Amino acid sequence: MRRLTVLPLLALAACHGAGRYAEAKALIASHCAACHTVPGVPGAAGKVGPSLAGVAGRQIIAGRFTNNRTTMVRWIMHPQQMAPGTAMPEMGLTQDQATQIAGYLYTLDKP
Repeated sequence: MRRLTVLPLLALAACHGAGRYAEAKALIASHCAACHTVPGVPGAAGKVGPSLAGVAGRQIIAGRFTNNRTTMVRWIMHPQQMAPGTAMPEMGLTQDQATQIAGYLYTLDKP
């Protein structure tokens, strides 16, 4: 019987954004997980693109761009504009969404 009372509480916590990066993780799960492995995001175990573990500690993004927040947000929003023909597709993310995703990615400093 206890299980039944705990499950609604867990669902309620998830709905109210339990955790600072809940929305970013939801965006990653819905937009990035098919291609990337992202620590801390359930289901984000894609093998098409690189693992994003430790991405905050890398010097470059996509093998050619300086790794900083401005560039990361731009890359997340418009990879095809930055590197035409790259395997990463345009996902139709807004600047706010890309900023949220980048914010979470920059917590991933350990490979």
